[in-house]
Amino acid sequence: MFSSSSNKKETPEAITTILGEGTEVTGDLVFKGSMRIDGQFDGNLTGDHLIISASGKVVGDVSAKSCICHGQVTGNLSVDELQVKKGGNVDGTITTRDLSVESGAFLDGEVKLKKKELHVVDDKTKTAKDKGTVAK
Repeated sequence: MFSSSSNKKETPEAITTILGEGTEVTGDLVFKGSMRIDGQFDGNLTGDHLIISASGKVVGDVSAKSCICHGQVTGNLSVDELQVKKGGNVDGTITTRDLSVESGAFLDGEVKLKKKELHVVDDKTKTAKDKGTVAK
């Protein structure tokens, strides 16, 4: 009846920002949550979850956790997860961990595997002696 949440992929939350059809925006944009583009965006996008509708067009670089593309992207994409749907068109370098391309979608460019980032964690449990200093 109920499925385990540990088996589900992270799903984007409700759309918080919409660029409407017929709207054209130029510049760089950082967004939180989910953004849907129905119009045209010229510039770089950085955020969480991006949806480009069939009428949507992005000319610039995209950096996001996830991107679902029904429309057109001309630029480089650096995303954890990318879905290019039927009719979607991506022209540029794609760097991702998870790529899904439906039949009828178009890719023109290079696809690279996004490597996991390493984070240095400070071990606060080390003693002064372990850190190479002498406690007085």
